[in-house]
Amino acid sequence: MRRETSQVNLMQRAWVIGSILLAFACGKPEPLTAQKAEAILHDFEFANEPIYAEVPQRVWWSSKSPQDDYDVKALETLRNLERAGYLTVTELHKDDVTSYTGKVTPAGFHLLGTAPSMRGPCFRATICFKKYDGIRDFERHPTEPTVGHAKLVWHYERPTPMYPLFTTRIDKPLNSPFASNVSFYWKAHAWHFDVMVKKAHVPSS
Repeated sequence: MRRETSQVNLMQRAWVIGSILLAFACGKPEPLTAQKAEAILHDFEFANEPIYAEVPQRVWWSSKSPQDDYDVKALETLRNLERAGYLTVTELHKDDVTSYTGKVTPAGFHLLGTAPSMRGPCFRATICFKKYDGIRDFERHPTEPTVGHAKLVWHYERPTPMYPLFTTRIDKPLNSPFASNVSFYWKAHAWHFDVMVKKAHVPSS
């Protein structure tokens, strides 16, 4: 009984000492700087982030749902993929509905994925990659030294063979700089960052 009590006390002392050391080791870091923000993003900046484009598997219009600009681009994309040998496209006219439906060929099976969309099931493919170019306009929070924000600059590059085929790609010009807001903060003993989805063109300097 005495030995068990000693072991319990020893474990309790070890836990207390470990907690103290952990508290010192995991204290708040030095105030956030632009250089530190760049370092936090280092691994993220060099990641190869694929960018996708989509096209509905079935494109249609009628007198009640007239053809719009996106329908034109979607049909053009289906025809592009058909000419490249990745799809077969079936045209159908029934009552006042005109529709075009794509079906994947063996050549397109490994290149075209499928996904849901606002216009029904769609074909999806990688068209290029996103490259991060660093941050600008860094600002640290006036009262929170471990909180800050900046603009993350990036561009689209390395187009795949699918890039020119998907005319449904929206606002994805190659090698044109964009910027997104990014925030930095210290939480749970580690640095974190959040990138806002919204993007804006970077004006030429």
